Amino acid sequence: MNARLGTLGRTLFGAAASSRQTSGDATEGQTVVTPAENSSILQTADRVRSGEISPLELVREAQARIESRNSTLNAYISVNSSAEEEARQLEVELQAGQWRGPLHGIPISLKDIIDVEGTATTAGSAVFGEGRQAKTDAALVKRLHAGGAVILGKTNLHEFAYGVTSENPHFGTVGNPWNSELIAGGSSGGSAVSVATRMCFGSVGTDTRGSIRIPAACCGVTGFKPTLGKVPMDGVIPLSPTLDHAGPIARSVEDAAVLASILCQDPSLEPFRFRFEPPPQVTLGICPYFLDRVDPEIEQAVWSGIDVLKQAGLAVKAVDIERLVDAIPASAVIASVEALCYHREFLDTNQDGYGENVFERLQTGRQHEAVDLAEAFFTRTEIGRAFAQVFEEVDCLVGATIPCLPPALGSSSIDVSGTDEGIVDALVRMNAAQNVAGVPALSLPCGLSDAGMPISMQLIAARGQDQMLLRVGHTFQSVTEWHLQEPPQG
Repeated sequence: MNARLGTLGRTLFGAAASSRQTSGDATEGQTVVTPAENSSILQTADRVRSGEISPLELVREAQARIESRNSTLNAYISVNSSAEEEARQLEVELQAGQWRGPLHGIPISLKDIIDVEGTATTAGSAVFGEGRQAKTDAALVKRLHAGGAVILGKTNLHEFAYGVTSENPHFGTVGNPWNSELIAGGSSGGSAVSVATRMCFGSVGTDTRGSIRIPAACCGVTGFKPTLGKVPMDGVIPLSPTLDHAGPIARSVEDAAVLASILCQDPSLEPFRFRFEPPPQVTLGICPYFLDRVDPEIEQAVWSGIDVLKQAGLAVKAVDIERLVDAIPASAVIASVEALCYHREFLDTNQDGYGENVFERLQTGRQHEAVDLAEAFFTRTEIGRAFAQVFEEVDCLVGATIPCLPPALGSSSIDVSGTDEGIVDALVRMNAAQNVAGVPALSLPCGLSDAGMPISMQLIAARGQDQMLLRVGHTFQSVTEWHLQEPPQG
């Protein structure tokens, strides 16, 4: 059962926090176990498997951090009141010699657009009242459960995943843990914040035009959008089915790879397969589009990241990709029409269940004619061909994830290097084309601004080249520490 984060949620976590005996001074007969919250998934998995720390202790550690920080950050919409029982069962399995793999007993969160059997899925909206009761787990959740993960709770988001700020009128604005006056990014904002603040070890978000990578960049964590179709979307409330992807948000590429290997059921993505290997012999492509109209601080940080990869042995080549500029209007048409197909009945019968922002955006789908959608799909084909062509010359593209630092809450437009852009177009500009083409993309921290905000760069590869992309990202993080930076406590 889920507990909404009101009085019931506070009571649940207050009790859990007060009963923890995993840190602090030892009393007679107790064993001191140091916190695992800053360890990687693989490091923690080793401790769990050896019996040094239990799944229950991990859950309680995460619960205590939620109790401490969620009231101001609104990262979680609901918590899993059976998480402790799930952790106990996984401990029993361990004692019986049953080991499910590196996610055994690891607490993770899910964007509240993903079904978990017997719990309410709200999609960050009031359209379903208290939420739509899920009759079965989403396909990706079945994979996580099989891998031993503990679902800690459901995270907040931009309503129905249709926005880039995670300013939610129903469940509260997701707060950016680095600066509460700025957006956390969206639509998977709660997932990124839950990871950045160590309220979980990793999260699963969705990405239609950048909704994993944008909040990852805003919050200083790692976000990975696998190749289209590698993660099943059954049991995930759709925004735009032909553009929607699901994928991990984590503290590092290594952690993201652990999650991705389970989500994609692809053993080649398991990090032990590449974490100790020498840097891959890869040629990086630098395309002007992914560095155009970018704040100087971000451009400088990305170029510094490129220099790090060059020093690690990667080659660099200038390239160009045709029609990328057309990805924003084409994906906007596709997303609005496909979203309308899902929401049309609700828009007609339950208008008051939507927030004003998302209601207005959904109505734009009614403005398009069949020819508009046909042209958008033709553009999609052309962009896919353009990506395929450039990946005959280079192995991986590198550029910015977002062109500016996170804007202020309530912003409708942003000044980016002297050009005023609508906030949606600005933040999806570096991201939408990858969804249109279905290619994998990875956002990872590469710097801090003068104001102390995280800066990220993006790596992009050809369809099916997910492992290579993760290897390049891991190469970068193995010689840098930007992904280890934490937001201030507060």
